[in-house]
This record gives sequence, structure tokens and C-alpha cells, in this order.
Amino acid sequence: MIKNVVFDIGNVLVDFRWHALMNDLQLAEETQKIFEQTVFGSHWWGELDHGIYEETEILKNFREDNKEHLDEFNLVWDNRDKLVEPYAYSVDWIVQLKKAGLKVYLLSNYPREVFALHTECGGFPFLDKVDGKVVSGFVKMMKPNADIYEHLLKEYSLCADECVFIDDREENVTSAQALGMKGIVFKSYEQAREELKVLLEN
Repeated sequence: MIKNVVFDIGNVLVDFRWHALMNDLQLAEETQKIFEQTVFGSHWWGELDHGIYEETEILKNFREDNKEHLDEFNLVWDNRDKLVEPYAYSVDWIVQLKKAGLKVYLLSNYPREVFALHTECGGFPFLDKVDGKVVSGFVKMMKPNADIYEHLLKEYSLCADECVFIDDREENVTSAQALGMKGIVFKSYEQAREELKVLLEN
């Protein structure tokens, strides 16, 4: 019986809108393509999520890798508070699940300082609705490695077979399933809500 719903955050509950941000800042298309590789899709962004290195150290690497576009990079970095926008359905979805008697948790790969910034600027209006959270940058573990899922289960005394995990990345869902959780690969709110409804009825 499912008692707990565990959500990823980025691209599930909030729009990770790095491309839209660069458009808003009127960066040239060529620069956007470069930053897609050297910033948001880079090894160093993964390290930012992981939380092993200090943000200041990673920032040095970002600036070194983008020294030919340093002004544009600094502009994007200075506007990183606008990197996420909560989806309209996110709070209501969680509230509905809570009303149905379920516990709700968050399990996310997210940089420590950026998570704190986005919390402060209202990027996560659902935070006060959930029963707990594990964020990679704070625990220095990352999906899809098993240890971060095990940390969530231990931290909140959860049974894996009573949890369903919702994430937009298939490899993260596969890892949850390997530990005994049910899993849903998020493609849209409507699709995930329907799949969750089926799981909860069984």
C-alpha cells in the first residue's frame, strides 16, 4: 500500500527555465548554445548539485571555461534567482495528496546555495506543505546513486515498498525501483497524476 509520494523538484514541481532566462536577458543564440554546454549541461553544474566543492570554487571554473563570454556569464549568474518558476499545479497537487492522507517528500539534485536562494525568493511555494526533503547539495549525495534514496528512507523511517517516486529522469526512477519503490517517469502533470492515481487505487 502506498503511503508516501516522493517528488523530484526540477521540471516536476518547478520549471527549470535556464533557456527562458537567457532569452529574457537577450543573450545571443550562439552564446546560449555555448552556455548550454559549459554551464547548465556541464560537469561543473553536476558538481554544484553534488555539494562536495564550495560554490566559490565551482564559480572560478565556470568563469575560466567562459572567459570569452564573461560579461554574459556574470549576467546570467547574477540573475540565477530567476532560474525557476513553480508550475501552477504544484501546490494544489501536494495539498490534494495530503488531504487524501498521504505523506509527501522531496528528493532532488539541487545546489545548496541555489536552493537556499530559490527558497528565499519564493521559488518553492510548496515547501511548507511537505513532510520532509532531501536535497543533494546539503547531503553530498546525488541521484541516481542509491545512497541518497537510502538516506531519505532512513531519515524519515520510510518503507521503500510504501513509496512512489516521481522524477523526470528515467535513470533516477530506475534507481528508486531497484530499492523497492514504485516509480513514475514524469512527462506531464496529467500523465503523472493519472499514473499515480492508478498506483494509489491498487
